[in-house]
Amino acid sequence: MEFSIQELFLKGGGFMWPLLILSFVTVAIVLERFIFFTIHRYRTGQVLRDLANNRLKPNPQNPLISIGQIFVESAEGGEEHCLNVTERAAARLINQHERGLRTLSLIASISPLIGLLGTVWGMVIAFSKIAKLGESVTPSDFADGIWTGLLTTVAGLLVAIPAMALAKIFEAKVDKLVHDLNVITSHLRERYFS
Repeated sequence: MEFSIQELFLKGGGFMWPLLILSFVTVAIVLERFIFFTIHRYRTGQVLRDLANNRLKPNPQNPLISIGQIFVESAEGGEEHCLNVTERAAARLINQHERGLRTLSLIASISPLIGLLGTVWGMVIAFSKIAKLGESVTPSDFADGIWTGLLTTVAGLLVAIPAMALAKIFEAKVDKLVHDLNVITSHLRERYFS
C-alpha cells in the first residue's frame, strides 16, 4: 500500500494540524536565522589584526566591529563607563542573534508531545471500537486507531528533530559570538586602560 503525503496527513487526524503549523513556524524561523547569520558573518582574526593596526573600518554587519566602535567611542568616559556601555550594547547584540531560538527549542520540545497525544488518542479510539464490538473483534477493527495514532508520533518527531538540531546549531553560533565579543573587549580594554 502506498499513500501520498496528503492521505497520510488526513489519516493522522486533528493532531496533525498543530504539527503542520509548528513545521511552518520552524521553517520560517530557520530561513530568517539563516539569512541573518549569513549577513552578519565575521572573522575574529581579521578584526583583531585590524584592531592592532588601527584600521577598524565601520561595518554595521559585523557585530565585533560594532562593539569595538562602541568601546572606542565611550573610552573617554573612563573604564567603568566604557565597560557598562559596551556590556549593554553587547547584550542587545546577543539578543538580536538569539531571536527565535527559544521558539525553535519550544517547538522541538512540544512537537513529540503533540505526536504522543495523537497516539494516545488513537489508542482510545481503538479500545473504544473493541468495547463496542465485544467478542467479535478482529485485529483490523482496532488497527486503524493505532495506525492513526502512530502517524501523529512520526509527524511530531519529523518536526522536532530538525527544530532541535537547528536550534543547537544556531545556539552554537551565538555562543561563539559571545566568546569573540569577550576576546575583542579584552583586547580593547588592555589597549585603552592598561
